[in-house]
Amino acid sequence: MPHKKRGGIGLVIGGALIAMLFLAFIYIVPHSGPTDTAPLWLGAIWAMLAMCWGFFRFVAGPSKLDHLHGGTDADL
Repeated sequence: MPHKKRGGIGLVIGGALIAMLFLAFIYIVPHSGPTDTAPLWLGAIWAMLAMCWGFFRFVAGPSKLDHLHGGTDADL
């Protein structure tokens, strides 16, 4: 029996939490200059991209890559 999947909800929640973590570190941790925050902004951007991808997967629904036999719909 096929099970219902909520594809992408984990990426949305995880990406949002990680983005908030990086953004909190940017404003909480004291920095000596603007170049110190560059790696933190990159982490926040990557987390937001993961969140956007998860939102897309949640709205678009399952794709052919979500097949139970390892990402293929070939008849085996």
